[in-house]
Amino acid sequence: MRHLSTAVRRAAGCLAALAAVVALAAPPASASSDRDIAIRGLAQCDAVAGQWVVTWEVTNHADVTGTIGNVRAYPASRPLVGLPSRIQPGETVRGEQRLLASEYSGEILFDVNWDDGPVTYDHHWPIYIYLYCGG
Repeated sequence: MRHLSTAVRRAAGCLAALAAVVALAAPPASASSDRDIAIRGLAQCDAVAGQWVVTWEVTNHADVTGTIGNVRAYPASRPLVGLPSRIQPGETVRGEQRLLASEYSGEILFDVNWDDGPVTYDHHWPIYIYLYCGG
């Protein structure tokens, strides 16, 4: 019976982590209000691996296609993988970052080179995780 309650607690913790949206989208300061990029981070617990899987979503609210570059992810030892370099108007692209279960924050930063000439710098968004992830 004791093993059942432990399993139930673990499952409930994982479900809570799966349902938790720990960061909301908001546009960062940019050079021009018509160059709106929204960033959102969603964390899910991978209890088997003992890691947080953060899915970063980047949405282009501008009317111009852009190239995402100079991408930095923190902690630096936890790379962002799978984020496409091109983003069309109205498109949402995704990348994934894996954090250790003991790491409760992450962040991405990047620049956008817009096809019509301007460059906007240091689009960024942090994620703060307030739940436990573990087996």
